[in-house]
Amino acid sequence: MAQHPPERFLPQRLPLGRLAPYQAAAGSQSAAVDLYRWNIAASAAVYEGLHLLEVVLRNAIHDQLVIWHQSTGDSGSWMDDRRSMLEDKARKDITVARSRTARKTSPTEGHAVAELSFGFWRFLLARRYQDNLWRLAVRHAFPHLQPQERRMVETPLISLHTLRNRIAHLEPVHRRDLLTDRENILTVLGYICPDTRDWYQAGCRIPAIVKDRPHTR
Repeated sequence: MAQHPPERFLPQRLPLGRLAPYQAAAGSQSAAVDLYRWNIAASAAVYEGLHLLEVVLRNAIHDQLVIWHQSTGDSGSWMDDRRSMLEDKARKDITVARSRTARKTSPTEGHAVAELSFGFWRFLLARRYQDNLWRLAVRHAFPHLQPQERRMVETPLISLHTLRNRIAHLEPVHRRDLLTDRENILTVLGYICPDTRDWYQAGCRIPAIVKDRPHTR
């Protein structure tokens, strides 16, 4: 069966504003469709790295918070925040995560960790935690960070958090420097585990995707 050109049917199937930024960048409607398709592929390629980073990051920080909590002799979990170090928003996030986890047949702390968002872990690296959680525990999640300056982790994660939200909301990424985003992913992974960084880098599709980016204005 012959397929109609996408510029004939896509404008009718997508919201009015969806193709507008692509057409503004590409010039014509057919070029906008090509850029839209590329954006889908680019978002998927970038999300592969964000997926890995999020899992590695949260597990690394969680592990160190567990070690620190055990060293205090306090009962329960670090999530109980018995020393009142977490801000209200973080405590609320934990409450919601535990509530969702409680619906599972055999809930574990690992389930609650997985329910916490990328933003939760990124904000544990904020300046407000410099003199408590960072110094006591979180910095140890980045054994290859030298010198151990919190901002060296926080800065790339701020950018990656914004990128993750754009992709999650299906927003355009064609104006971003995706190679820099890739370097940020590699940088943070390298602070945690160079072997994991190298494994991701070997299969990363971002450079090839960027090379095939359609021409824009």
